[in-house]
Amino acid sequence: MVHWADYMAERIIRERGDKEEYVVESGITPSGYVHIGNFREFFTAYIVGHALRDRGKKVRHIHMWDDYDRFRKVPKNVPAEWKEHLTKPVREVPDPWGCHDSYAEHFMALFEEEISRLGIEADFLHAYELYKSGEYAEEVKLALQKRDEIKAILDKYRERAKQPPLEDSWQPVMVYCPHCRKEADFVSWDGEWKVSYRCPHCGREGETDIREGNVKLRWRVDWPMRWAHFKVDFEPAGKDHLAAGGSYDTGREIVEKVFGWKAPIDLMYEFVGIKGQKGKMSGSKGNVILLSDLYEVLEPGIIRFIYAKARPNKELKIDLGLGLLNLYDEFDKVERIYFGLEKAKNSEEEEELKRTYELSMPKVPEKLTAQAPFRFLVTLVQMPHLDEEGIIRILQEQGHVPEELSKEDIERIKLRIRLAKNWVEKYAPEDVKFSLLERPPEIELEPEIREAMLEVAEWLEKNERFTVDELNNVIFDAAKKRGIPSKKWFKALYNVFIGKDRGPRLAPFLASLKREFVIGRLRMEA
Repeated sequence: MVHWADYMAERIIRERGDKEEYVVESGITPSGYVHIGNFREFFTAYIVGHALRDRGKKVRHIHMWDDYDRFRKVPKNVPAEWKEHLTKPVREVPDPWGCHDSYAEHFMALFEEEISRLGIEADFLHAYELYKSGEYAEEVKLALQKRDEIKAILDKYRERAKQPPLEDSWQPVMVYCPHCRKEADFVSWDGEWKVSYRCPHCGREGETDIREGNVKLRWRVDWPMRWAHFKVDFEPAGKDHLAAGGSYDTGREIVEKVFGWKAPIDLMYEFVGIKGQKGKMSGSKGNVILLSDLYEVLEPGIIRFIYAKARPNKELKIDLGLGLLNLYDEFDKVERIYFGLEKAKNSEEEEELKRTYELSMPKVPEKLTAQAPFRFLVTLVQMPHLDEEGIIRILQEQGHVPEELSKEDIERIKLRIRLAKNWVEKYAPEDVKFSLLERPPEIELEPEIREAMLEVAEWLEKNERFTVDELNNVIFDAAKKRGIPSKKWFKALYNVFIGKDRGPRLAPFLASLKREFVIGRLRMEA
């Protein structure tokens, strides 16, 4: 076993027994944007399910939308008047942006669309519909029957944490007023299906039938109930839930003693952030990076790869700056290793990299799709004379992609061109950005540098076709024979073409420009 997901899959099979179907679960309350930190839970459940399927097992991945949770607070990016909807189910709060049927659906729809772009399938379930359809009615009734037992479990952990016990009036359920839909006060339960309530918001009081779905289990009871209801075998969780005395600890006891199911195997995942960004992301605070943001600069396969290669218990920092270029290089190398076009340092590393690539792909391609080097694309997209077709031609001429390209090859190259453009606009440091000078700069060049430039221009005039390596040798030789230090020589050339002391790799850069333009500029012609 070379990957952590394989280890978890083996552990699940060993501890849960050989089953016809294994259930993995992830879930979140759609109270704000579902960000790249929340996605770690989803992906951890997915990749462990992937490892189980690779062992010939049938797997169901449930992603539970807790859209029947209360609307607790008005986020910064939502109008202040939305406070009138506080304590309603988030699924019944209007969408402030007016594009979806509800506040919850605004966030759920975006995340589900983002997931579909990753090629990952999951069974998206909605707590709202499950409660309203009466599917949880028996479990709600059971929790009320075993109210004292549940309270005793929760109080035991509260005592350990030096917290006061729950009030005598505490109930394992909350009630939504059937009229104004806000949280009402629990009054009594008749021992069967009826719960009496009193609403402090609209003043109504009366009874509601548990089977109508207005009575909902509180979070610390709802979670273990769900494990039993769907027979969950594995669910990752953040360290706040898995802390001593946290919701997982209380859930483990409640699910076994009240609902008669063994708590799922857990796996703690750490937070995800963006390198350089301070503080924890929060959907309600609005300081979040979404999968949609990553899609602007990263291929879907690379997003999956980032999460697949990182151990869940290690904090993950995604670098959208210069580190992103290294990430593309790394992914392309791993992809070539997988398809046998490159070797890793040793057989152990090769096996691990191949398995990571395999697990990051819902379906591994039959053959390697053309890899346009992202680092070079960053240079090419800044050249005003090149459109997409021109960039593809340069890539072919310089041997970065094959002469014969399939439809899939072209699609991938064009995607990377768009991503490289976005990266230059949004994240590239200033020293990576450049623009071609329209006219030669008015700078003093030493005679030997002018001589060397003229020699390169003369060579280009005589050679219509050449390789990047040949041009590179000519550039170096012209300086070497005149004793010009490389640093001084390159600085002069960059200033002549882009007005900066540094720039992209020189030979590929010059080879990507029109030959006549390069010749004219080396001769300092206006």
